Amino acid sequence: MTVLALDFDGTMTDAEAEGRPFRDGYLEDLCSLVGRDAGDAEVLAIADQIEAKLAEAPEQHPFLWMGRAVAPATVDPYLRMVPIAHAILDRFGVMKDPADRGKLLGGVLYKYNYAKTLGRPVFRAGAGEVLRGLAGRDAWIVTNSDTHAVAGKVSVLDAESGGVAWLTSRVRGHARKFDVDDAWTGADRELALPGLSRPVLLRRRMYHDILKAILDAAGATFAELVVIGDIFELDLAMPLALGARVGLVASPRTPPYERAFVEANPRGRMIEHLTEIPAFAFA
Repeated sequence: MTVLALDFDGTMTDAEAEGRPFRDGYLEDLCSLVGRDAGDAEVLAIADQIEAKLAEAPEQHPFLWMGRAVAPATVDPYLRMVPIAHAILDRFGVMKDPADRGKLLGGVLYKYNYAKTLGRPVFRAGAGEVLRGLAGRDAWIVTNSDTHAVAGKVSVLDAESGGVAWLTSRVRGHARKFDVDDAWTGADRELALPGLSRPVLLRRRMYHDILKAILDAAGATFAELVVIGDIFELDLAMPLALGARVGLVASPRTPPYERAFVEANPRGRMIEHLTEIPAFAFA
């Protein structure tokens, strides 16, 4: 038996292309917050500088959530926007209170601008073919994003290519893959990756509980689980530590240390094209 759990945003979609309205809208809002006109050259230059800095050394620039390093900041425009926003607000001395910033950046501005991407999803090549071919399999989508938002993207894909509407009822959203629960002992505390000086934190309890519920319904264990995602630290590290097989969907921004670790692991596989997923998952 194999149970397949797929991440969606960035895994089945092209996060860079799809996230362009998010990035543009978020920067417009930041311009307003710091008293500059939309498209202000200085604000845009800061954004470009931070993005270049993240790309040069992804191992040195984590995405922080609740004060914890929980992912590389460089992998998609949604994560990159947080350090970009901090740099812009710091430069203009705006909203210095960390709590207020956290609520604004990770809550209001994120949700408002993410909504701009929902009407125009951009799917990776092969997404429709792969998901259509999974019909009849025990396959699920497990995502950080809103359940209904991702189900809506699946519906758009179904309208484009057909045969994937069955997945709309198999989306499990709000997986809270960022959240680390130190009090939970269902997984090791951390994992060391060569080339990364900080540990990968494994105790993502809410994410675990969603996967476990899917496995329990199938009468399966983590050893029978395959997880596919585009960010090793968020999507794959904890399931791998519990015995699952994992596939890391590659992008130009995949950190080299993540790629090297997955390639070296006997239960890991780099996915260069989505059409490789079925053969890996159901071999």
